[in-house]
Amino acid sequence: MDWKFSPLQVLTGEVIYSIEDYRKDLKEEVLTTLANFSMDEYSINFYIDFIYTLFYWLATNQTVLTYSRFIQSRLPDDLELKKTLINTEFLYSLEVDNVNFVDMLRAILTILTLGFLKDGMSPEDAMIALKNAAGFAREV
Repeated sequence: MDWKFSPLQVLTGEVIYSIEDYRKDLKEEVLTTLANFSMDEYSINFYIDFIYTLFYWLATNQTVLTYSRFIQSRLPDDLELKKTLINTEFLYSLEVDNVNFVDMLRAILTILTLGFLKDGMSPEDAMIALKNAAGFAREV
């Protein structure tokens, strides 16, 4: 995805780009990538969520290795693609190929966090509010 603005412009407030806008753009990108595969809606939504969670993980400065461990314990053992989805080489390739998506999400998460803190939230409450805004009501 090539935006006509940079993460820095989002971070400085020069461009308003919400988490909802980001998720919409990410969904379109994933749908384009998966267009040649005949997948049902459930599978497509699974991959969109999988990618979004990975990018969130990376944007919050967590590693591919810890994501692999995190997702391994949450994917059913009978999932045909589980070995691929937890493979660190595969996950590293997604990270390298999508630096722009991770950087943009990092900028959005940073601006949201700063807004929560500016509104007077404690750092702990800001972290909870950020997870809720990002769609992670439970501990990620």
